[in-house]
Amino acid sequence: MVWASTRIKKNAAAAFDAESVETDQFVIRKPEGFLHVLNDDSGLAFRSYSKEFGKVGDRDVRRATIEIECHAGTDIESVKEAIEGQAEKNSSFETYLDAEEKAAWMTSTRIVDGGEFEITHKLVTRGSDVWEARGTVLTEYRDELTENIQAALDSVRVK
Repeated sequence: MVWASTRIKKNAAAAFDAESVETDQFVIRKPEGFLHVLNDDSGLAFRSYSKEFGKVGDRDVRRATIEIECHAGTDIESVKEAIEGQAEKNSSFETYLDAEEKAAWMTSTRIVDGGEFEITHKLVTRGSDVWEARGTVLTEYRDELTENIQAALDSVRVK
């Protein structure tokens, strides 16, 4: 029985190790300290969250999340406008080319249930779709987690 308990604990801890996740549509390098949510019904192409919690009021919330979502049949300007419409503040918007298609980096701030979150968005066009990779951090943990979030978003390759 002790052996089984130890084995379960080791497997659970390994779930938070850094790993590369590859699908038919994209590749991402999930950082250490984040769990890749499998068999998820959120509608997202990828979802992971930090092991550690922070506080928003009396609630425990994950300190950070990393998600990838496909916005089908749209363009970067429309996705940008939707993000701006939900944000308290938009800090930056920089465009570039990714595989000869339009892409952009964007930073915004949102207040959710009284908690302030900083969100970094990587937007990549593929045909008539826009893929959004986003890292959301509870603002008080920004200094601690931004490097891992940025590295994960940098690693995203949309096929």
